[in-house]
Parts: sequence; C-alpha cells; structure tokens
Amino acid sequence: MALQVNVKDILSQLYHNRGVVEFLFANRENITVNELLAREDISQEQYQKLRSLDLLYEYESIVSLNDAVVAMFEDFMEIGEVTPGFINDYINELKRHIRFYQEVHEHRFLRSVKKYLKRINVALSREIIKLQKNVDDTYKNESNYRIKLQKLEDYREKRDTIIDFIKKTEEVIEETRGLFALTNDTELYGIVNSLKSNLIENLDFLIEIQTDITDYINKIQFQLDVYVKVQRLKEIKDHGALHFRTNFVETIKALTPLRFNGIKGPRTKIAVDYLATDEGFVLCQRIAQKYKISRLMARGIAGKLPSDFKDKLIDNQIKMDTEKLVDRFLAQNKLNLFEFLIQYKFPKAVGDIRLNDRMSLFVEIAMEYEKTLDFKYRLNYFDYEEDESKKQKRLGYTVILPTTDGKKKEKKAAA
Repeated sequence: MALQVNVKDILSQLYHNRGVVEFLFANRENITVNELLAREDISQEQYQKLRSLDLLYEYESIVSLNDAVVAMFEDFMEIGEVTPGFINDYINELKRHIRFYQEVHEHRFLRSVKKYLKRINVALSREIIKLQKNVDDTYKNESNYRIKLQKLEDYREKRDTIIDFIKKTEEVIEETRGLFALTNDTELYGIVNSLKSNLIENLDFLIEIQTDITDYINKIQFQLDVYVKVQRLKEIKDHGALHFRTNFVETIKALTPLRFNGIKGPRTKIAVDYLATDEGFVLCQRIAQKYKISRLMARGIAGKLPSDFKDKLIDNQIKMDTEKLVDRFLAQNKLNLFEFLIQYKFPKAVGDIRLNDRMSLFVEIAMEYEKTLDFKYRLNYFDYEEDESKKQKRLGYTVILPTTDGKKKEKKAAA
C-alpha cells in the first residue's frame, strides 16, 4: 500500500535522486533492478522509498519511472508521442463555461473561459512541435520500412485531427464574438487576439508538415522499390542465372560511371548578402511558391522613394494641425475616431490623404491623446477595396469615442 504523501515529499525525493531519475528517463525500456542498484547514487533503502511513493515501478525485474513523471517531463520539453485528443476536451470545457457565463454573467465562469482559451493556445502549439519532431525522427531513425510508412500515415491522420480542432476553435470564437465584445475585458480581448494569430500560424506549420510527410513517404516508397529489386537480383545471382542466362556482365562492363553522374548541381553558389537584396528576395519568393513555404512570402518589396519625399513630408506636417483635428473630434459626439478620420475632409493644401495615411493618423492620435480619449476596448470593422488588386478586405479597429464631461474630470483627477 502506498504511503500518504504530499507535494513536498515528492519534490524532495525527485531532487535527491535526480541522477537516478535522469538515468531512467534516458533509458526507459531495459534497466534491471541490479543495474540500477549498482549505481553509486542510490541505495536499497532509497530504492524502496521511491517504490513506496510510486515514483518507480518494477515488473519482472525491469525498473521504470512512473508514467505521470515521464509525461510531465515530455510535456515540458515538448517531446513524446502526439496526443491531440485532450484538445477536444479543452474545447468542450470552453463551450460549457461559455454557456454558464451566458446564463448568469458571473466572473468565475469568465475566468474559466480565459483559462481554457489559454490552454487551447498552448496545447495546439505544443502538439504541432511534437508532431514535426516525431515525423523527422521516424524518417531518420526507424529501421523497418513498413513500420516507418505506417507511422507516417498515423501522423498524417493526427495532423488532420489537429486541423479539425483548429477549425472548431475558430467556430467557437466566431460564434461568441459578440459575447466577448460585451464583456469589455481587456485581458480576454488580448487572449482572443493572440489565439487567432496563433491559429493562422499553426495552419501554416501544418501545411509544411504535410509537405514533409508526403516527401518522406515518396522517398521511402522509392527506397522500398529499390530494395525489392536488389533482393530479386540477389536471388537470381544465388541461383547462378545472373552470369549464365543474362547479359548482366556485358552491360556493366559497357558502363562508364562517373561520380554524381546524371545529377545536375547548381551552376553557382548564391551569396547570403545577395539574398538580402530586393532581387534576392524575388528569388526567395519563387522558391517559396514552388515549395509552398508561406513564411518566406510574407514580406513585400518596398517601392522606390521619390527624391522630394522629405520636402513633401515636412509640408504635410506643417499644413496638418493634429491638435485642431482632435479638438473638432472632441466637439462632436456622433462618430468614433476612426469613422471621423475616414469621413473627414482635409484642406486641399494638405493634398490627397489616402486610407493608409488616415490609419497612421488614427494610431498617432490614439497614442498621443490617450488621456483625453475614451477607449471602449472593443472592435468595429471597416470594409474597403484595395487600389491595385480590387479585392474586398476587412479592417478591425478599436472603438475610441470623445470623452464626456464626467470622464474628463475622472481622467484629470487620475492624471
């Protein structure tokens, strides 16, 4: 019967026997009791103590660490087998606590919603890292071709499972977007935005993993075909038919093989400094499109600056009086800051103020006049059409309203 223990006892034993724990974690399958007790850093009494705490298991003279201890180390180091199933449990718990919060609007349920959103975010990233590592390790280290193929097919299924969980998470966030906006909780707003960004990034990683799995399977299949042909050739040779019934010897003598014959290498090596230039980026973008590497396609090429851009910038800064613009915004109460800037008719002397300029002005005013504006910490959306591609796009922005008299006094007192 196991002893009644607490966290302090477990941590103390793991620390004092850290050498043994490290040894068993590195060699998990074939360590006997005699091999373990032959070490200088553990005695028979310490061994029995670890067994009594269920930190060690012994079966048919083979010693192993408790599965919970192994799982804890694997989770922290992001190694081990991919187990995406518990992400589904997190999603179900998230839905359950959202229903609870919709019923009573109590903070304790909102706190649970934040907790499971964080867990889903961390768990998805961790499972994708483990999936990539296991795919690479299987291809490099598994000796049996058929087992290697089966494992890669299993990892392909787990990748599809993770994609399904990402889509479910996106659906939950989309369905409860209105509820999250009504909470006016800045922490929840940040958690949701971080999760959305990571979901997009994780989908890109999963596409690359699928490319790797397909490439590995094709290579393994080619190696299998070569192996089968070599086996067949050996059988013919062992029967003596290769020399007497075929023209194998004459064919081999007629060959004039060269090292790397038939393999075309690159004509020149590309310098790293060249890749940092605009021309080098165009080359990297072509490679990214060919191999579907989305991370190399994110940056665009900056256009050439006009020779008089500094003079124009100075003129615009002189002609555009930001302080008067903010005063006009505070004097009205119909529009939020973004809508006000989008609809505002600037003087002709300022020149053509495009959407990008108005967005930059929005960010500048929000940062400079933070204490005199009323931030609502919820998102509104603005639909617009790109000038070049004519594609419809949607832009999310924070709602900022003019500060009322009561809030002005509060902000002055806080200042």
